Amino acid sequence: MNIGEVIKKATEELAKLTKLKPEGVIGTSKDEKDWKVTIQMLEKKSIPDAMDLFGIYEVLLNEKGEVVNFERTGLRKRGDSEKEEE
Repeated sequence: MNIGEVIKKATEELAKLTKLKPEGVIGTSKDEKDWKVTIQMLEKKSIPDAMDLFGIYEVLLNEKGEVVNFERTGLRKRGDSEKEEE
């Protein structure tokens, strides 16, 4: 799988698993066999938008493109430059 396919698969699968809306990919990396994709998901829509709450998720996919693990690694508000640790 190429990086574009990995990102698409991770984003689609995470949306299905969490029922949250993906808002963007923050990063990707690959070790000898697995891909790790970090995705920002909208967890709470607020008014004003600056108060929207995003979860930062890491998704691990195997060499076949199957999700083998995911976890929320942080939270942040729209406009915050740093993520809040849980």
